[in-house]
Amino acid sequence: MKKFGEEHSKSFLSKLKWLDPFTYVDLFVMPKVKKVSNSKIVEGVVNIFFAALFAIIIYSVIGFIFGNNTPLVIVYSESMEPDFYRGDIIGLTGLNNQMNFGKEINLNQKINNIPTINFAEPIYSNNSLEKIVFSNGEELFLDNISNNATIVYPAFPSNIPIIHRTIVKINALDGQFVLTKGDNQKTNPTFDQDCGQIDQLRNSSEKICITFYAIPIEQVQGVKFFKIPFIGCAKIWVFDNLISLITTGELPKDFKGFC
Repeated sequence: MKKFGEEHSKSFLSKLKWLDPFTYVDLFVMPKVKKVSNSKIVEGVVNIFFAALFAIIIYSVIGFIFGNNTPLVIVYSESMEPDFYRGDIIGLTGLNNQMNFGKEINLNQKINNIPTINFAEPIYSNNSLEKIVFSNGEELFLDNISNNATIVYPAFPSNIPIIHRTIVKINALDGQFVLTKGDNQKTNPTFDQDCGQIDQLRNSSEKICITFYAIPIEQVQGVKFFKIPFIGCAKIWVFDNLISLITTGELPKDFKGFC
């Protein structure tokens, strides 16, 4: 059984090479370049140029197949553990009517850019979020959301892409919306939009929260389709970990183990 698992892992890793743009450069470009040039500088420039070109092509093809302009994202925090870890690459697909965004709540009011406290009240028990009570009297318990879709959406006002699970879908007078939450109870004990009152003039909230308002369906940038563990760690080291070490002398607070 162990041998079968090792062979399966090797087979999976061998397939990942086709997502590496340098694979195509080594196969199709560099053999021809080496026939006409012995310059390491020329080879290096050609290598980088065509790797970038193939990366754009691969990214575009994946986006076309999945129906999403942003088909791949990297997990940067621990907020979705244990399902996703920092450095995992998430493949995203576009929206469709069969996706499970959670229990559907019908509200006879407009909620776009309205503080969530006006239509969804969080109820806590022993400092843990027990349920959400909506303005129509319906209640949402958070003990059965593991099969709900994981989405990427732009947080407001930071505009940072967030990878979190939907907990409920709301049909309101001004459209369809979702509320979201990270799976990690330690770092995300409440739902993302639990902000209390919002001061729109100062772009500030009564409570610390991730995003001010319910997420309109049309703002969802993609829905999780597959995961590739830890491959994104290389980019995180270059663009996050090293920058943090240089500017603060410390690794990011989300750093754990290797990534």
